[in-house]
Amino acid sequence: MEYHVEAWDILQNLFEVKQINNHVLHFTAEFSDELNCTWVKQAVNLLADAFPFIRCGFKDTYPHRPVWVDYGYTSDQMVSLIETKDSSFTAQKFLCQELDLEKGPQMKIGVIRKGKTDTICVLMNHMLCDAAGFKEILYKLAATYTCLKDQKQVRIRSMIEDRSVRQILKAHSLRDRMKIYCSKAQLNPHGDQEFHFEGDLSNPFIEIRKIPRQQFLLLKSYAKNHHASINDIMMTALLRVLFRFFGDIAPLPCAIDLRRFLPEHKAGGVCNLMSNLSCYVGPDLGDSFESTLFKVKKEMDAQKNNLGCIKNIALLEKLFTVLPYKMAYDLLKKYFSNPPIAFTNIGILNKDRLVFGSSKMMDAYMTGSIKYIPNFQVSLTTFDDQATLCVNLYGTQDDQKIIIDFLDDFMRELQSIN
Repeated sequence: MEYHVEAWDILQNLFEVKQINNHVLHFTAEFSDELNCTWVKQAVNLLADAFPFIRCGFKDTYPHRPVWVDYGYTSDQMVSLIETKDSSFTAQKFLCQELDLEKGPQMKIGVIRKGKTDTICVLMNHMLCDAAGFKEILYKLAATYTCLKDQKQVRIRSMIEDRSVRQILKAHSLRDRMKIYCSKAQLNPHGDQEFHFEGDLSNPFIEIRKIPRQQFLLLKSYAKNHHASINDIMMTALLRVLFRFFGDIAPLPCAIDLRRFLPEHKAGGVCNLMSNLSCYVGPDLGDSFESTLFKVKKEMDAQKNNLGCIKNIALLEKLFTVLPYKMAYDLLKKYFSNPPIAFTNIGILNKDRLVFGSSKMMDAYMTGSIKYIPNFQVSLTTFDDQATLCVNLYGTQDDQKIIIDFLDDFMRELQSIN
């Protein structure tokens, strides 16, 4: 069986081709007890029937359009139980793996067992979905596991009905579509700031900082009192740290989920529906965190519901619809550029939907792909009012020291808020 490759799938693959980042999304969760690996495997097999792309390999047929080929993998090739004495080290090692794009499968799960407690790590090919799509996969996995544990009948509806960007355009009138295409929004707005990393392809790492519940609740309260969002707070802190690092201000791209423009904010299938907003507050940050926050909030509020943020993926879809594949691909490969510094708020991992039977989940986070130098991205996820910041890089120990110092400064900036 073969499946259609969408325009966003192709663009995500180009991120690897152009050495911007690999195409692996990461999720990990810690439990206070053991998971049942038999139920995990059964749940994965049922999930693969609803979303067969995870069984696929990517067949590049350039100059013709590539296809996803279903190789019929089962959970035996996707799920492994790993017993260890150091679950943190083993989880980090598992998370930093690559997926085999051509041969597949496009998802791998490690159940990492230390004594009587488990950590689950899930890798997903970013070409198949963004963070919101990945969450849906994880929620289905958890719900299916729970049904199996409770000996209930399991039915998972197809998750591939519509993976295209066209669903965003279809949700708008012809007049709004013209507004989107005629928008003055820049396709790749970013500055020229970049970190001078050395890079090391043999040393991928994920540098993590935890914001404890008590501190995160204080940040939420501060945001509410200033009629701002947590996203505004994080963007403000990041801009202030970047200014101290580089000595000037540049536009800071921030990912936005375009499902906000769909009915009930739901996509027709598991897919990529992301775009970027660009936060530029002018040459002056202001003297205080509060003054910077005011500028950030004003800028972000002006952009959040502006249809212009749809323009880049609308043009991407049009490019592969109108032009022959080879011409479209070559143009995209030649002219696409990526912001070297960015922020992504992956958002909330819903603890009520991440329930694996009676096993108690203690902590969880998700993070994006691992960057190639000089690219740098800070990601944020929250779970049960605990937040996790991550920076992922193929880098040397000196590169990791730069990131450690940067994140330490970021944490100090957040701790200064009162």
